[in-house]
Amino acid sequence: MSNATIRGSYPHPVLDSSDDVASTIEILHPTYSSTVDDVEIRFQVRMTDPQILQLLEEGSARYSVKWSCSATIASGDLDPQVAGIYADSTGYVGWIDQLDIRNKVKIEVKIVAARAINGYRLERQHPDYGGSSFNLLPGDLLADGGDFEIEPGKLYDPLRPPVGSCFRFISDNTMKKGLQLRFDYDDQVLVIFPERVLAAFGLLKERPELQIGLVVLPALMETISFIKRNREADPTGQNEELSGKQWYDAITRLVEETSSFDASAFESAQKILGQPLDLALTTNLTETEAEDFDA
Repeated sequence: MSNATIRGSYPHPVLDSSDDVASTIEILHPTYSSTVDDVEIRFQVRMTDPQILQLLEEGSARYSVKWSCSATIASGDLDPQVAGIYADSTGYVGWIDQLDIRNKVKIEVKIVAARAINGYRLERQHPDYGGSSFNLLPGDLLADGGDFEIEPGKLYDPLRPPVGSCFRFISDNTMKKGLQLRFDYDDQVLVIFPERVLAAFGLLKERPELQIGLVVLPALMETISFIKRNREADPTGQNEELSGKQWYDAITRLVEETSSFDASAFESAQKILGQPLDLALTTNLTETEAEDFDA
């Protein structure tokens, strides 16, 4: 059984790139996209062993998809959902909070036992195992699909930190209309929606330019105005109630780097976000329409 010293030694056959099992497991077409809050990860898994597929179907085995980011030293379970069934593979989708990652992110895909499995033996296992069978415990490895890396730029690169990390979007079931902002938290400004409006906001995840233009831009404008009012009340710019708040420090730095507090909040917010209204209004123009627009 080759590669045992590379991937570690298991007493039972493991489906991977070694020759323990005459079946295959492959990760296909990994992609990612950034939204205001999350990085969305999509990939497909081609797995050809019928016995392991049966264990997955009956719930005796499960996918274990873990992510890790060396830059932030954060890690977690991706907890992917089935996103499509194809002739030779199954598609999955999962999300990682943008606050948890920076630069390269490693995604590892495995199949593990979800419960104790007695008498585990694969028909396609290597002849060296003979007629041996194995008693597995929950969490024991059945298949190792390997890993892939993504390097998602923050939604608002090259800003440090991204504007998206300064806001948190939540719902309030007592609200019927409108949005509210709260500045009394240390890490983020809260943008509060009525429940149905937040759900609609989430449905725009494939159109981040609309999310930014409709919500992030006005939220950033109001935040800049709030900071300006506090700076005017305390000309030193060292307001004790705000200095030390992560969102205050980050947005103050962004205004000073890209614009100035002498400019209007509208002008500053547009510069910080890279003129999002232009993008939102022109994204769906055809090539001919875009040429006419530029003209």
